Amino acid sequence: MARPRKPTAELERKGAFRKDPQRRRARGNEPSPTGDLGDAPYHLRIAEKRAWEELAKMAAPGVLTNSDRWLVEIACGLIAKHRDRSPRGGLRSGELTSLISCLGRMGITPADRSKVGVPERREENPFSEFVAAEAEGRPN
Repeated sequence: MARPRKPTAELERKGAFRKDPQRRRARGNEPSPTGDLGDAPYHLRIAEKRAWEELAKMAAPGVLTNSDRWLVEIACGLIAKHRDRSPRGGLRSGELTSLISCLGRMGITPADRSKVGVPERREENPFSEFVAAEAEGRPN
C-alpha cells in the first residue's frame, strides 16, 4: 500500500522545501478544516459516545477537526464493539485491522504519533502585553 501524502502545511513546518524548493506544491487545492471536532453526534449509542470522548482526549490538540468526524465515528463504533462483553461482541480480524488503521490515521498509535504535525501554539505572555502598552504610551 502506498504511503499517504503529507499535507503541504506539515512539510513547510518541517522545512522539507528548504532543501528542495522545486518540490513545493500549490496550497490552493488543499482543503482546510473549519472547526474543532466538537461533541459526539446525538445518534451514537452511550458506549460509542464514551469512546468519542476518550478519543478526543487522547488525540493531540489541533489534530482532530470537524473534517474528521466520520472517521472518529467509525472508530468509536469499532471501539464500542471491541469492548462489548456479550457473546456476540468483539471484533473480527478485518474489523480490528480497520480500527488500527483509523487510530493510525488520527495519530493515536505510537508509530503514527511521530508522523503527526501539530501546529505550534504560542502562549500569550501577560508581560508582553504590558510592554506593548508601555511602548505605545497608553496607560494600563
